[in-house]
Amino acid sequence: MNQSIRIILRFLLLLVLQLLLFEHMDLGMYVYPMPYILFLLLFPCTYSTAALMIWAFAFGLLLDFFSAGIMGLHTSAFVALAALRNGLIKAMTLKGDIDNLSVPGFMQFGTVRFVLFVLLCTAIHHSVYFFLEAFSLHLFWHTLGRLTGSLLLNTFLILLFKKTFYEQKR
Repeated sequence: MNQSIRIILRFLLLLVLQLLLFEHMDLGMYVYPMPYILFLLLFPCTYSTAALMIWAFAFGLLLDFFSAGIMGLHTSAFVALAALRNGLIKAMTLKGDIDNLSVPGFMQFGTVRFVLFVLLCTAIHHSVYFFLEAFSLHLFWHTLGRLTGSLLLNTFLILLFKKTFYEQKR
C-alpha cells in the first residue's frame, strides 16, 4: 500500500479511536489515556521536522475541535513533540544507524532504546499538555501526579499497540 495512504488511514483510525474510545474513558483524576502519540512515532525517520509538525498540527487541531477540552492543548503538545522527535531519534541511534532506519521500533532500536524513546516522547508531550492545562505552578504536585500516571499508562499502551499491530513478525 502507498505510504501516503497508510499515513492517512492511520491518521483517521487513531483520531477516531481517541475521540470515540479514549476520550470517554474515566480512569480517575490522575490517568488520561492519549495513545494517539503513536501516530507521530510511526512516521519514517526520513520525514522532515516541518512535515511532522504539519501532520501534528492537523491531528491536534482536529482532536481539539472535536473533543471537549481546552482548545489548543492537544495541538501545542503534539507540535512540540513533532519538533523534537527527529532530534531524539538522532540522539538515540548510533552513528550511521540512522541511514538504515525506516520506522522506529523494537527491532530497529532494540527493546531498551525503543522503550526509552517512547518514554521520552510521551514525557515531552505530557509535560507540555499538563503544564499548559494547569497554566500555573500553584497545583504543581497535582499536575505532576497527573503527568506521571498518564505517562506510565500511555507508554504502556503505545508499546503494546506497537508490538501487537505494527511490529513485523520475524
